[in-house]
Amino acid sequence: MKSCRAAFIALSAFALLSTGCEKPIPAVKSETVATVAGDKISETELNLAISRLGALNGMQAAEAKSRLLQALIDQRLVAHAAKNAGLDKIAAVNIAMAQASRQVLAEAYVERNFKNVAKPSETEIAEYYSQHPELFSQRRVFKIQELELKLDPSRMTELEARLQSSHSMGDFVNWIKEHGIEVKTAMAVKPAEQIPAPLLARLNQMKDGQVTILPGRPGYVLVQQLQESQLQPASLEQASTPIEQALLAEKRKELMEADLEKLRKAAKIEYTTGYVPAAEANADGDKAADGKVVSDKGEEKVAR
Repeated sequence: MKSCRAAFIALSAFALLSTGCEKPIPAVKSETVATVAGDKISETELNLAISRLGALNGMQAAEAKSRLLQALIDQRLVAHAAKNAGLDKIAAVNIAMAQASRQVLAEAYVERNFKNVAKPSETEIAEYYSQHPELFSQRRVFKIQELELKLDPSRMTELEARLQSSHSMGDFVNWIKEHGIEVKTAMAVKPAEQIPAPLLARLNQMKDGQVTILPGRPGYVLVQQLQESQLQPASLEQASTPIEQALLAEKRKELMEADLEKLRKAAKIEYTTGYVPAAEANADGDKAADGKVVSDKGEEKVAR
């Protein structure tokens, strides 16, 4: 049992310290717990890493502190070695480091400004429940077989014709292999809430055994067969907590989008020729047609 707990803490420490999106460390006076080649590791940084492991008892916390400190030291050693090798001068690495820094700041901004959102009322929860029967009162669990095919677009008609004439999915798969089409197969059992809304709408219209073709990543298509579906409704009481979380997420998203719109209007954003978004280019064209363009600060300038 002790070895299993130690392994869990070690793996957790590695996962936490390997991620590129570290939370910012509060700027408070903190005791130094270790120094690596002049680089100090503070008690605040160590405690923050421990807090990410979740609830631990006294023995687990003590063990985690020791292992996480060693993980932080290892992280510093590897980072120093990378700098000594000049890896921080490589363009891709430099860009990734800058992106990680901006991501941390963005997450801190969102956490501070949109964390405290009023909880939805019982009426709002009930309305959400009634508006989404596919997720609750008529919730279904789907068993789906999926084929991902690497396919040249010119063979799409041939594929569709063969799929319609096949007696079974097994027959279709054999034909695919015989014709040298690269294929990956997967089987999944998913409840409605784990399926993207557009695909869920499609699945709810399908009968067991029916097959559909969907676009995949570039150069690929997806063939999905609904093998079986079962009705497993969720009551309002069962759904209250996830609905509350969904409504809070929607509210935070609305607030974030409104705030982002304000930030965009207040900032001066300039695009290099060829990278202007189509909507903005069209808007500028309309303004130019009137003989005027409006700058980011609202000042009118004559178009030349």
